[in-house]
Amino acid sequence: MQLQLGRDLSGTEEGLDALITYESELLALNRAGTPRVPLEVVYPKDGIVLSDYPLMLLDPAKRAAYDRLAAWLRSEPVQRQIMERTLRRPVDPGLTRVPGLRAPLGNALYFPDSQAVVDRLLADYAEARDGRPVRVIFLLDFSRSMRGERIESLRATIAGLSGADGSSSGKFTRFHRGETLTVVRFGGRVLDERSVTYTGAPDLERLRAMVADDGFDTSTAVWSALDHGYRTAADAVAKDAGQRVSIVLMTDGENNAGIGLDAFLARYAALPPAVRAVRTYTVRYGEADPRELDRAARATGGHMADATGQSLSSAFKEIRGCHE
Repeated sequence: MQLQLGRDLSGTEEGLDALITYESELLALNRAGTPRVPLEVVYPKDGIVLSDYPLMLLDPAKRAAYDRLAAWLRSEPVQRQIMERTLRRPVDPGLTRVPGLRAPLGNALYFPDSQAVVDRLLADYAEARDGRPVRVIFLLDFSRSMRGERIESLRATIAGLSGADGSSSGKFTRFHRGETLTVVRFGGRVLDERSVTYTGAPDLERLRAMVADDGFDTSTAVWSALDHGYRTAADAVAKDAGQRVSIVLMTDGENNAGIGLDAFLARYAALPPAVRAVRTYTVRYGEADPRELDRAARATGGHMADATGQSLSSAFKEIRGCHE
């Protein structure tokens, strides 16, 4: 499994700057000199999950050949060759390790075989994370073009993030306890703004109610709405500089009211550094201009998800995965 964070191993943009994968893979990358800067291998304090793939005998009639092969694989010379060539740890704890494998592993953990345990671990991880409060500001387009099927899709997406989506990806991307969620409905102006901090099921009901309003506007002020989002973010940062704040902007149309993108970017550039650290993740829907949305996301260190080639729910999950 790989964790995408922003730069690839050679230091160029739009790749990876961290990996969660087998120890042997990380050590092999360093040995090959692939990364511009050698990777630092991190061993979790609580222990690691072992990859144990046993050699299985499928045909009992071949037991003798199986036993000979197993004995050969466990022999000291073969174990040493496997270790030196592949940087995998030998099964014999008494075999002297090559330098890269001398770090102690600590506890050996095994992946649970119960779905209930996995779900509980995910929930506990979501609540613990790094201990910093999290605020996400959702700027949602409520212009007339969103009426009908599009607004129903948006409402279903928010419901899914609130826990209605029981799929594997849904469990990873749902809202977390302690997370503060601000919903701004906009058209040619800000129509409504409400916040909720998720502590229990009633809070998620309030969140879903925020997007249940059928009040739509005749125009779309995309960049004025984003400018408003950064003012809201600035207030949040001023109250608690330690919280992580991000903005999600969803629109299905082109900007036809308020300020333009260049004006917004000029205002953004003048913000204090702590507020400029707030990233914007844009969701393109319907006829929205992908170039402008991508430009705005990149300028703020964020990412654009395109919901024209996938469901709106999938686009929001993609965004959640980026700013987690």
